[in-house]
Amino acid sequence: MDANLFSIIDTIVKIGLGALISGFLTYMITRLQHKNELSKTKFKRRQELIEEIAAQIEDFSSAVLIYWAYMIEHVRYSGGDKKIPADLPGRIKASEKNLFDKFNQLASAEGKLIVFGSAKAQELLREYGDYIRTFRRAAWQGNKSLKEADLETYRTNIVEKRKSLYKEIRAMYEQQSESR
Repeated sequence: MDANLFSIIDTIVKIGLGALISGFLTYMITRLQHKNELSKTKFKRRQELIEEIAAQIEDFSSAVLIYWAYMIEHVRYSGGDKKIPADLPGRIKASEKNLFDKFNQLASAEGKLIVFGSAKAQELLREYGDYIRTFRRAAWQGNKSLKEADLETYRTNIVEKRKSLYKEIRAMYEQQSESR
C-alpha cells in the first residue's frame, strides 16, 4: 500500500474517531444537564407546593382565630351588663361565612399532602379540620351555655393542633431540602 494512502486513511480514522468520541461526550453531557434541570425543576415545584400548603393552612387558621375572637367578644358581652355592639352579629356572620369558605383551602391543602404521600401531615390536617368543625358547632351566637372558659380551651387546642401540623410541614420542607 502506498504511504500517502496509508496517511490519508490514518487521518480519516483519527478524525472520525475524534468526532465519534466528541459526539458521544456531547450527548452524555447534554443528557446529564437535562436530568439535572428536570431534578431542579421538580425540587423547586415540590418546595413551592409545600409553601403553598403552609399558606393555605395559615389563611384558614387566620379565619378560625378571627371567628374565635368575635365569639369570645360575643360571650363577654352576653354574660355582662354591657350592651352587645350593633355590628357584632354582622361581623360574626361574615366571619362565619369566611371560615366556611376557607374549608375549601383546607381540602386543597389536604389533596396536595395526599399527592405528596405525607400520611402523617395529611392525618394531622384532617384532625385539625375536624376539630375546627367541632369548635364551630359549639361556638355559635345562639349557644347560651357557651362560656369564655370553653372558648379559651378551644383556642388552646386549636393553637396546639396547628403547631403540630406546622411541625410536620416543616419536617417535609427540611426533608425536601436535604434530598437535594
